[in-house]
Amino acid sequence: MKKNQFYEDSFSIPYVRILNSILAFLLKNKAKVKKIEFSERDKKKLKKTLSNGALIACNHPTDFDPPSLYCALRKLNLEFRIMTARDVMSRTPYIFRKLIQMGGCFSIDRTKLDRKSLSRSIEILSSKKNLIVFPEGRTHGQGGRLLEYQPGPIKIATLSSRKTKSSIKILPIAIYYSIIGDKDKIIQKRLEELEKILKIKADKGNDIDLRISQIVHLIIRKLEKQEGYQEPEKKYKKSTARWEWLASRIQKLCETSIKNIEIKLKIRLLEKDTLSSRVQKAREANDLIKNKKEKNANTKKILMLHSLSSLNFKNWKESHESIEEILAIFSKEIHRLMDKKHVIKTEKKCHFKLGKIIEVKNLKHSTPSSSKQHEKKLLNLLWKSTWQPLNELKQENSTIIK
Repeated sequence: MKKNQFYEDSFSIPYVRILNSILAFLLKNKAKVKKIEFSERDKKKLKKTLSNGALIACNHPTDFDPPSLYCALRKLNLEFRIMTARDVMSRTPYIFRKLIQMGGCFSIDRTKLDRKSLSRSIEILSSKKNLIVFPEGRTHGQGGRLLEYQPGPIKIATLSSRKTKSSIKILPIAIYYSIIGDKDKIIQKRLEELEKILKIKADKGNDIDLRISQIVHLIIRKLEKQEGYQEPEKKYKKSTARWEWLASRIQKLCETSIKNIEIKLKIRLLEKDTLSSRVQKAREANDLIKNKKEKNANTKKILMLHSLSSLNFKNWKESHESIEEILAIFSKEIHRLMDKKHVIKTEKKCHFKLGKIIEVKNLKHSTPSSSKQHEKKLLNLLWKSTWQPLNELKQENSTIIK
């Protein structure tokens, strides 16, 4: 990857069709996303809203969200552009990268203000075309959660509105995945597979909470050993205390691991850097390393950090879907430790639901601080307008465990 490289987009219908076919195949056969659902009401609303251009903001729990949304919108014969992480595009094989560029994707550097990406976004919206963004800025693997939104989409809409002297529509879209099949059997099978790998003598009489916490504990223990330390064993009778202990160990593990990588890659930090932005900087720095062995070793740790740094155990037992997500996250980690490929086995259905449309108007503010306050309010409104349909999808399509 060349430093500061910007990947441009285009929209060539023949290539769009090829890309759509490839993505549909990968979703069904690799990601096991067997069905994509939009209600008829939302389909009509989509066509009407996107006929004059809009900024589409979608939550981003998994790597499958962009291809799922791409296929769903192409099925409705809609045109759009997609803002895509530069480091993701740089790691994509050359031919496929060119194909996704011709399918409407352009890059964004997530480690700093990317003026080229900002300029391209404003150009798209100003010409009444559709732009897809993922305001969470990263995946996190937990479909029922919604991370804090980054301010970029509101800034893009505000600047576009100022340029066109007209309002810009933001259309929030929620995405959620439900399990297909006998959910109890699927969870039990996943549990047994992990217990076998970790050589745990499974006691099916134990409750699911205890069995999963034992799996999580042993995987964290292996990751701690990899970083050169090990937390002393503790036993807790109460589930809440046990999970708080595991969460604190993950926090320490992530902090230790990122510090080791930053020293190794000589990464400069800013005061405002969060753990998430530090992981992103590590990923960008590692992409520039030429030594393949060193690069691969760093990649494994960075992927672990990406997976665990935003993990939240709150409400993880509320549905079969949330339990399966926790097991999937730790299944990836144990397969990485064993240098084995993690294969997705659970078949899922992808659900989309539209939120309330937000109009960003070309308003004149008396001071920069009042302008920032207004943008903050819009960002909060966008988050809430995505959370509501996401919560509805969760209630409608997951199996809530009481």
